[in-house]
Amino acid sequence: MKISLGWLKELVDYQLSSDELANQLSLTSIGVKQQTEDYLELDLTYNRGDLLSLRGVAYEVSAITNTPLKFLSDIPEDYTWAGKNLPQVKVEIEDEKLCPVYCVAKIENLKVEHSDDTWVKKLNDSGIRSINNIADVTNLVMLEYGQPMHAFSAKAIKNETIRVRVSKKGEELKTLDNKVRKLEDDLLITDSESILGMAGVMGGKDSEISEDTTTILLEAAIFDPLSIRQTSKRHGLYSEASKRFQHGLTKLRLLQALDGAIKHYQSLGGQLTAITLKGDFGQEKRSIDLSIQKTNSLLGVLLDEETITKALQKLNFTVSKKDSDTLEVIPPYFRMDINIEEDVIEEVARIYGYQKIEGQPLDGEKPEKLDQSLQKFIYNLKLALKDAGLTEVQTYSFFSTKVLQALKPDAVKIANPISSETEYLRTFIWPNLIEVVAKNIRAGFKDIAIFEIGKVYSPGPTESYRLSIALMNNTDNPIEELVSVIASIAKQSLKGLELKEGGMMKELETLFHSKRYASVEDNGKPVGDLAEVHPRFLNEFGIDKRVAILETRIGPLLINF
Repeated sequence: MKISLGWLKELVDYQLSSDELANQLSLTSIGVKQQTEDYLELDLTYNRGDLLSLRGVAYEVSAITNTPLKFLSDIPEDYTWAGKNLPQVKVEIEDEKLCPVYCVAKIENLKVEHSDDTWVKKLNDSGIRSINNIADVTNLVMLEYGQPMHAFSAKAIKNETIRVRVSKKGEELKTLDNKVRKLEDDLLITDSESILGMAGVMGGKDSEISEDTTTILLEAAIFDPLSIRQTSKRHGLYSEASKRFQHGLTKLRLLQALDGAIKHYQSLGGQLTAITLKGDFGQEKRSIDLSIQKTNSLLGVLLDEETITKALQKLNFTVSKKDSDTLEVIPPYFRMDINIEEDVIEEVARIYGYQKIEGQPLDGEKPEKLDQSLQKFIYNLKLALKDAGLTEVQTYSFFSTKVLQALKPDAVKIANPISSETEYLRTFIWPNLIEVVAKNIRAGFKDIAIFEIGKVYSPGPTESYRLSIALMNNTDNPIEELVSVIASIAKQSLKGLELKEGGMMKELETLFHSKRYASVEDNGKPVGDLAEVHPRFLNEFGIDKRVAILETRIGPLLINF
């Protein structure tokens, strides 16, 4: 995010040069990508969504430079709509989980013009192009408060009704970039008849501000971050607005931003004639107990209660004493990243100064050297396989639904899978390689020679390393080439490995050709299989070519290494 330094100085009374400010921010874990005399571009971690607003940055600068803020409070005593019995715009929300808060204000008597030079410079220094005075207000407010907003042309909205719903199959929208987009499970803003825009991502072309616009409906809302992220990714639309929705927004900051935007429009001669505030605007307070002893233990310093309290108060935390070792800490409403005691301790460290925490020598005995023989064996085996012309792949340690249906294995079920695709651990690797072969065939490849070395899992639980190879070529005898590959590396990396024709177990008859099968043995003991995969199994993956596979345990082979 780019921070206009001139604009920042309107909010906090700091006296540092851009170089000095960049250095101070870096010392408190706020990275700076680029700096000029006019702006800083911050390199933010994902959890610090509060720094996607100029006011959020002002709080940080005030804390680390010990300088006062120029705004007394984030919360106006009276919002512009307070005490006014204004009409309401009709708002209907299909699913409040996807849109817990939706506000819309009707502003009349506006005139579309170029923004003045002050607004244009603020936007330019923040990396945003000026459009016109009506659209620029939404961007100025987003930059200052972190709350995205959108202005619809009121004349484009049928029956002055706003609906928030999920798209239906087959629906399309022409967006502001003049592209027609097919919608799929996207959260939409609509009127009673047509689609106005994709919520939190991009507005529709038909409802945009035009030169003759005099009345707007101003939207300020909170949308589900996951829904916005999925829509942005699906359509390849990444904007300053969608980025802020994905980080999460606060209800209190939304009201401040709406109030600020209305005041901007009033300065342009606009008149607030209707407003709707839909949703629960209650702000839940988070209280966290902070142990002074634990703070000092984790940081490796000795800080007293007063030092800890002052550090947190600089960041607008509310701190009160609970007992001799415990402080009750309430984070400010905009610090949504503060949830546990360790989060608070990190804030103490940042403001106290990481550079003040002295390094400590490591204590204890030097650990014994681990046995690296298996890792060395695997490393050398991979080199030999690559030299033989094979390509290494890595697949998931699970069986996909398609593999499970085709294989019907006695797989190891996970107690708490995150999805149906990660419910069963693999007992073999080669079925996963068949999926890779199928994908490569669809991509146009005709000669495929791949391998994977990884773990398989058995009930018990037990884990073991396996080597698996899958080979497909333009001949009718891929197993011959696979045998040749194995022979070329056996003397160097697979000493003791032998192939013995026949002897296939009954349970493998539906998976492999019984006449094109060999048992893989190590000094006479079976350790794996080499075979041509049965066409019935390959058909499940859309493969009409012959595919040969090898799978063997590599633990026993290590003895010969």
